[in-house]
Amino acid sequence: MLKTKKKLPIWAKVSIVILALILILAATAAVAYRRYIYPTGEIMPGLYAVRTHRNGMPMGNFFLMRAGEKYIAFDAGADNTENENGLKRLGISAEDVVAVFITHYHWDHIASIGLFENAVIYTGNTENSGFPDIPHRIMSDGEIIEFYGVSVQCFYTPGHTADSVCYVVSGKYLFVGDLLVTTNDPPPPNPRRYDAELQLHHREKMLGLDGVEYVFTGHFGLFKSVRFFRWRWL
Repeated sequence: MLKTKKKLPIWAKVSIVILALILILAATAAVAYRRYIYPTGEIMPGLYAVRTHRNGMPMGNFFLMRAGEKYIAFDAGADNTENENGLKRLGISAEDVVAVFITHYHWDHIASIGLFENAVIYTGNTENSGFPDIPHRIMSDGEIIEFYGVSVQCFYTPGHTADSVCYVVSGKYLFVGDLLVTTNDPPPPNPRRYDAELQLHHREKMLGLDGVEYVFTGHFGLFKSVRFFRWRWL
């Protein structure tokens, strides 16, 4: 007598499909992160990337720029030990970093602020944002600060978080934190994004700025052509 195969119940089939989708999304995000995150090093004269990690896995980058004999940083990374080692490999002392410009309060962008004891911490409007209770200087929208001939202009770009900002340096370097991704890989799911439409609005605004030649992201590396960026994502 032939035995008939038992059919899986609907709930089991749905569970398998959901699990498969989760695994695909996780694998996609992991591949994208590993492919586009810069290794710690100098990426152009006077401009450096530090690779930051979580549990040994590359998470993203924060960036340092020479300003006279000192340095300014954009975000602060996720892991003190890894970031400390990265600075040593670059031959940069944390004591020589005079300013850290934070794009938003998420831990993977601020966890290593404590390394930069001599730096002034600059942010957007952190009121009710979840930013830690540490001394910091809130910049206004459009404000410009200069360090040894390097100008830094702050732009409010809420969407990813309420306090998200971007910085334009010397008119041509745009640091966007998590406002943008710059690859053809789909962005990983982000339940913390509180207003996707607002984020899209500010993304278009920032990519419409004149003079920008380089776009630096928190997790997807550097883009060297704003026009190519628009073609891919807008």
